[in-house]
Amino acid sequence: MTPSILKPTAFCLLTTLFIPSITLGAGKDDAGGTLGLYLENDMFAGTDRQYTSGFKLSWSSRDLEQYSDSRYASPFLPLFDILPYINEKNYQKNLVFALGQNIYTPTDTDAYELLKNDRPYSGWLYLGMGVVWKDEVVRNSLVLDIGVVGPWSYAQEAQRKIHDLRGLDHPKGWDNQLGNEIGFIITYERTWRWPKHERRSGLDWELLPHAGISLGTVSTFINLGGEFRAGLNLPDDFGTASIGPSATTSTPVDGMLGSDRSWFDIGAYLFARVDGRAVGRNIFLDGNTFSNSHSVDTNPFVADLSVGAAVNYKNTKLAYALVYRTKEFEGQDEAQVFGTVSLNWTF
Repeated sequence: MTPSILKPTAFCLLTTLFIPSITLGAGKDDAGGTLGLYLENDMFAGTDRQYTSGFKLSWSSRDLEQYSDSRYASPFLPLFDILPYINEKNYQKNLVFALGQNIYTPTDTDAYELLKNDRPYSGWLYLGMGVVWKDEVVRNSLVLDIGVVGPWSYAQEAQRKIHDLRGLDHPKGWDNQLGNEIGFIITYERTWRWPKHERRSGLDWELLPHAGISLGTVSTFINLGGEFRAGLNLPDDFGTASIGPSATTSTPVDGMLGSDRSWFDIGAYLFARVDGRAVGRNIFLDGNTFSNSHSVDTNPFVADLSVGAAVNYKNTKLAYALVYRTKEFEGQDEAQVFGTVSLNWTF
C-alpha cells in the first residue's frame, strides 16, 4: 500500500473499535445528552509553535441510573460489570464518546532540516470512549483514548488548511515528524465541588479541586489542581477544562440541587484554573514508543495556569480562556500561551 492509502486505512481500523458499537441499536431511549466542541490555538497569543492547535468534538449521554439504560453501552456491559466503583449506586451515570486532533511543531517552522534541540513535529488523531459517575458534589471519569501518531494523524494536512485560511506560509519541516504509531491513553480523574449549594441562583462562588492519573503509550502522568469560579447563576457542572485525556463533555448534574435561576436562566462567571502534572511519558517529546525517532528531554513537572470567562443560557455554555503552560522540555526557549474556546449544549 502507498502512504496515501495507509493513512485513511489505519484510522478506519480504529473507528471500527467504536462506531459499530455506538450505532447499533441506537433509538429513542438514547435521545438527548450533551454535545461539546473544543477549539484551542496559539494564534490567540500571536504565536505559531509548540502545542499549536487542538480540536475535540464530544458527546455524553443523558443521565443514566445504570449504564445498561443506554443501548450504546450494550457491547461494553461485560467490561463495565467487572470494573470497580463505576457501578456505585446513588450516582448519575453518563457514557462519553469523543473525536479529536492535536498538532505540535517546533518554534522555527521555516527550517526544512531536523531541529535536534526543539520538539518534533507530531500529531495525534484519536477516538475516545469513557464513563462518568457523579452526584452533586463529586464527579468521576474514566476515559480510554485510542488513536494514531505520525503521518496517519493528518496533522500536516490540517495545519496547512488552517494556514491557508489565515493566509500564512506552510511550515517547512513536516518531513521530520514522528513515525506512524497506534497509541492509547487510559485516564481517571476525580473532581470535587465545594461548597455544596442548596440553590444555584444569584451571585456565588465555587472551588473545584481535581486529581487524576493517565497511563499509556502516548502519555503517562499524575495531575493535581483546581478551579475557582465566581459569578451569576453558576452552571450545574464541574468546571471548564482545556483539551486533555481527562477532559470530557460538561456532563452537568441533573435535577439534584433544585436550581432556581434568576434573570431568565442567564448566567456568567469568571474562572481561574491550575493543573500540575508529574510527567512520566509524553510521546510528542519523548518520541516514538517502538522505533527510533527524534526526541528531547522532557521536564518532569509541567503546569497549566488558565484564566477565562463563561456565559451560560439555559442548557448552553460558552467559555473562553487563555492558558499559560510552563516549559515542557529542556532547552525550550520560553513558556507557551494559547487560547481555548469551548461550547457545550445539553439537549
